[in-house]
Amino acid sequence: MPQEGSARTGPDERPPKAPDHRGAKGADRCDQHPGSPAVARCDGCGRPLCLSCATPVRGETFGAECLTRVLGTDDISAPESPPRAPDAVSRTVARVAFGLAVAATVLPWSRFGPGSAPFGAWSRSARWSLIAALAAIAGLALVLAQRRARLRTPSWDAVVTALGTAVATASLLAVLFPPAFSRPWLGPWAAVASGAVAAGASFAASRTATAPTTVRI
Repeated sequence: MPQEGSARTGPDERPPKAPDHRGAKGADRCDQHPGSPAVARCDGCGRPLCLSCATPVRGETFGAECLTRVLGTDDISAPESPPRAPDAVSRTVARVAFGLAVAATVLPWSRFGPGSAPFGAWSRSARWSLIAALAAIAGLALVLAQRRARLRTPSWDAVVTALGTAVATASLLAVLFPPAFSRPWLGPWAAVASGAVAAGASFAASRTATAPTTVRI
């Protein structure tokens, strides 16, 4: 028989539960950075995470420890870089060689007399050096324009090869037949070597070039 003054509780009535303050203060703070408020909980371990620790992955949020485990289970490979064209090296060599051929026109082309000053290839009396200089400039302009895929064709490669050959041939003739009362100097020798390399590299590029693919819609 219940004593007087005691609280009566029905079968469905339960005494109020005292609030649990354990962890209430730490629940809104990051587990790794207690000074930062938590913005989410890790879906792997449940730890509170701040903005800098939370990493979203496919609609879920993970911390640094769980992120490594989650990403390790996925078969995700880094995107592969596109394969380099087999003629890329040859075209680079051709561009450098034509650039050196143009630079050779700045050098003296004879020890004394016409063409002995800087830009000796542009002497009016040295006709072979003029041909070599013009061919070198045209070749350099064309190999730079061949960065566009539509110009990397066998026909354009043949033109570039011809220009490189013209540089080497005209420079060699400038060595064999210098202006009157003069002797060849640095310019023609540098142009001979540069033109020969440019012609060879352009020919090699034409042999290994791949036809550009066009997509039609």
